[in-house]
Formats: sequence, structure tokens, C-alpha cells
Amino acid sequence: MARVGDTCWCDGCGVEITWGPVVANHRIYCCIECQQGRPCSCGERQELEEDRRRSADSAPVVYE
Repeated sequence: MARVGDTCWCDGCGVEITWGPVVANHRIYCCIECQQGRPCSCGERQELEEDRRRSADSAPVVYE
């Protein structure tokens, strides 16, 4: 697992973990699927969340 400051990445898929990780055998995973060696969709979910934040930031502000 790579760690820079308070940021860490999953030992399974490499996604940046911004939530509570799964810890097993001194390794850190983004989810139980990665911990068990199965494919996960955490990276896709994280991208969707980032897209939602970006679109909310760029939304016009309406003053009434």
C-alpha cells in the first residue's frame, strides 16, 4: 500500500481510499471484494462521485 500523508491506496485495485478501509493481515483494501481478491467497482463509484461534485460546482447560481 502506498501512503502519502493521510491518503492511502488500496492494495488490491490501487484506488485512492477516501472512506473507511478494510484492514486484513497488515494490508489496506478499499472494500471486502478487493480483500478477497475479487473485482470491485470502487473506482467507478469514486469517479461518479467526483463527476457529481464537479457538475455541482459548475452549476449556475440563481439569486432571487
